[in-house]
Amino acid sequence: MIPLLYKLFRSLSRHKAALFFACILIAYLAPFVILRQNAHFTINDNLDWITAWTVLANSGKTFNLTGTVGQMLGEVPRSCLPSGFNIITWLYLVLPPFRAYLVNLLLVHSTAFIGMYLLLRHYCLTDQRQSWLAWAGAAAFATIPFYTVYGLSIAGQPLLFYAMTNLFHDKKVIVSVIIIITFALYSSLPLAGVFILAALGLAALYDYWQHRQNRPQFWGGIALLAAAYCITELWLIYNAFFSAGFVSSREEINRISLGQARDWAGVQALITENFTNGQYHAVSLHKYILFIAVPLALALGWRQKREFKQIVLLLTLTLCLSILYGLRYSEFFMSAVAGISFFNTFQIQRFHWLHPLIWYIIFALCLSVIANIRYIGRLLATLLIGLQLGFLFGNHSEYNLVIQKQTGFSVMENAWLYENVSYGEFFSDSLLKKVDNYIGRPKQEYRIASIGLYPAITQYNGFYTLDGRLNIYPLAYKHAFRQIIAKELAKNPFWQSYFDDWGITCYIFPAELEYYQVRKSYQLKLNHLELDIEAFKKLGGQYILSAAEITNYEENQLEFLQRFTEAWSPWEIYLYRAR
Repeated sequence: MIPLLYKLFRSLSRHKAALFFACILIAYLAPFVILRQNAHFTINDNLDWITAWTVLANSGKTFNLTGTVGQMLGEVPRSCLPSGFNIITWLYLVLPPFRAYLVNLLLVHSTAFIGMYLLLRHYCLTDQRQSWLAWAGAAAFATIPFYTVYGLSIAGQPLLFYAMTNLFHDKKVIVSVIIIITFALYSSLPLAGVFILAALGLAALYDYWQHRQNRPQFWGGIALLAAAYCITELWLIYNAFFSAGFVSSREEINRISLGQARDWAGVQALITENFTNGQYHAVSLHKYILFIAVPLALALGWRQKREFKQIVLLLTLTLCLSILYGLRYSEFFMSAVAGISFFNTFQIQRFHWLHPLIWYIIFALCLSVIANIRYIGRLLATLLIGLQLGFLFGNHSEYNLVIQKQTGFSVMENAWLYENVSYGEFFSDSLLKKVDNYIGRPKQEYRIASIGLYPAITQYNGFYTLDGRLNIYPLAYKHAFRQIIAKELAKNPFWQSYFDDWGITCYIFPAELEYYQVRKSYQLKLNHLELDIEAFKKLGGQYILSAAEITNYEENQLEFLQRFTEAWSPWEIYLYRAR
């Protein structure tokens, strides 16, 4: 990485375009650095997920292969928590949680910028006169609102493909090897790595079929990435093949019961939605690329046969990935694989995680074609860059809040993901400190569970919880926890299906709640709660922290202790003790 950073610095000093678009990225990241814990981030699959790292960092068992960690889900096997050989894990080991989160965010977006520039400049836009377009494409890609908890799984793909293309052409071998190993250390095998390896393997086979030419460096790069993942994902591999008696909660996933199966009309709608808008975990925000840049480039630049063919080829590839995504949810496929554990637990449609990379290569190629149009080309390309960057900045949580406040208008896609709760408000450390001080016991001596409050909040603040959320944990524990909420699930078919047929989210789901998160402004009360407190105590539970008042707490063998609130926090907490 050091040689790449040095080259980037030299390039920035020589090229005005490089400096300008680097400033664009800085402007995108600046609000997070300035506002710090007052900044707003996605909660779902993001803030509610980072405690897997904080719990692991606090356990002292980061590099253990076996054993258990006692801070979440009762006593979860160490192998269910993140890899000890992941850069995100290392950040949480050496930095306080928010600093680790912020540094990770900065690294992810900066790597996206560097990687996309290198890929575009060296292999897509090789004309020196169009280097400014490579910087523009890099800035656009780097300002996608990535899920940074996935590390470089999406944001690092351009850098990885730059390295693999180097090896394909037998160039810069040492630098490329370093990039490949870094990618494996900073990404996820099940989320993206499997599909990247499959894509690279298919590309290598196609190349050999076409040219009958051996490319040992390229094949070696693929093998190196696979081998590096075998080390970095050691805990996942141990769970899958070597952990005796371990049965995962994912074994009970039932996508048909969850209502994910689609008829043909539903499949067509999914394909169209994925092709035009992408999927929010792999967000690409390519609406204006697809509907303005692509038609303009194809209509006006048809004489540039090389770029024209590349754009058509990549568009066809994105459509194929969207078709695969839709077919994965078809009633026919769901029914055919219903009894096959692998297809229930593994999301084979995630080839669409390649979409952001492909769409922004398409964008750069379109800009290349449009910029060559006589007289108005550079102006049109500049306008398109401004439009796309403006759209991306409009999807920045902080800039969107300013726009909404000033105009009452929002351009944000997937706005439902953002709940206008800042990082500091979400974790509300001083509020949870009050609860801790009131209980007045070392946290490791007792177990709690939450109602209407993300367990991530209590785990982040050091409490030991019976509830929690992990991609994988023992099925036996899921069944034991279910006994606590069995009567509540029986009263609410939605929560019953969500818990039984998905089960990754091991929370207390009161039947009276239509949603999980309960803010104090909602002023909700639970009047008919029915918990099995004996099952709760059997798992070691002693306290319940509820974001909604439980009016029939005595019927549930609970003792009300205290209500906690702070003016700035969105939560209030009712503390109950099991009798």
